[in-house]
Amino acid sequence: MESNSTEWLGKMPLEWKFTTIGKIYEERKTKVLDTDYEALSITKNGIVKQLSSAVKASEGSDRKLVCQGDFVINSRSDRRGSNGISNYDGSCSVINTVIHSRENTDTKYFDYVLTTDMFSEEFYRWGHGIASDLWTTRWQEMKKIMLPLPPKEEQKRISEFLDKKCENIDKIIEQSALALEEFKRIKSSIIEQAITRGINVNEQLVQSGYKEYGLIPSHWKIVKLKRIFRIKKEIAGKEGIQVLSITQKGIIPKDITKNEGQMAQDYSGYQFVSKGDYAMNHMDLLTGWVDISIYDGVTSPDYRVFVLNDESSFSKKYYLYFLQYCYSKQIFYSLAQGVSEFGRCRLKADKFLHYDVLYPPYKEQCEIAEYLDEKTGIVDNNISKIEATIDILKKYRNTIIYDYATGKKEVPQE
Repeated sequence: MESNSTEWLGKMPLEWKFTTIGKIYEERKTKVLDTDYEALSITKNGIVKQLSSAVKASEGSDRKLVCQGDFVINSRSDRRGSNGISNYDGSCSVINTVIHSRENTDTKYFDYVLTTDMFSEEFYRWGHGIASDLWTTRWQEMKKIMLPLPPKEEQKRISEFLDKKCENIDKIIEQSALALEEFKRIKSSIIEQAITRGINVNEQLVQSGYKEYGLIPSHWKIVKLKRIFRIKKEIAGKEGIQVLSITQKGIIPKDITKNEGQMAQDYSGYQFVSKGDYAMNHMDLLTGWVDISIYDGVTSPDYRVFVLNDESSFSKKYYLYFLQYCYSKQIFYSLAQGVSEFGRCRLKADKFLHYDVLYPPYKEQCEIAEYLDEKTGIVDNNISKIEATIDILKKYRNTIIYDYATGKKEVPQE
């Protein structure tokens, strides 16, 4: 990688110069304990306080110190876009790179540059690894990345202009995000009510004896998950078969020619997935998902593919709602082993198969699934509209920052 690469910045004003990240920032390498400093998560929505339920290696494990105003970015390429300026003092996983301004350096302008999607792409381009999901960009590479260097007066004008523009956009995004969360809460409530209590409001309820289920209809049973499902694992043994990815938008074909996300050097070791099979990412129980495939293909051997034992006794759609409920309520996450911050928090097969699940009569399962299809479909329509609005606003914000921070557009004179 050439240390003077400026291609990602495009054309800039002739009077502007270039600098490197290492001349503006320095790495914060201080190690701290999570018992002393609040745990922070580095996400695609910025830096947030870590969930209290997050799985950790151990109490008092080594982490990196983060101070308010620091820029933090996940160094791994499969966490592309997970970065931001911290509003908190705290600690983060050692997999992240933490940087702060050098003494007597005002980085407000440069902070804007670092939060663009274009910088994120450039950052991962400097990474090293045997496969894209293992690419890691360390400080030794990061500090060589070129940044634009306008005159100081111009830096100030740009950052002040962007402060005003982004403040308005951020307010709309925040309001939209609150509405989005409310619709998601409504959807979650509808699903939880239906799959744990049924849809007959006059049903006699009894205590299930399980915290996650609470009161359930008196005639429902509780059985081991292995009574309902069986795991199938059939290795393809050859390449040339459609590769499938498990996403929260469904199980979709993966374009392996784009070299995006997690890639394999050899897909012959992947396992078959048939139309109608369940497949779940049990390696990442926070951002992973479970769904029913509408495609024939192959998927990672690390994922779990399974089928119903008896489709005349178990509704495929009811148990899909049930499994997705377990994801969204972090029920599976609470059973997992591993360190979530490193993206490797897995639900082992024995715990999965021996988990106690609800078993309503088959007729009720089908009625509940049909009811949820109708009710959640209405909510999903609203969710999709809000998500599309937020996506447009974020892209607009990113474009504004990039255009003005790289001199493509000039700050209007007041």
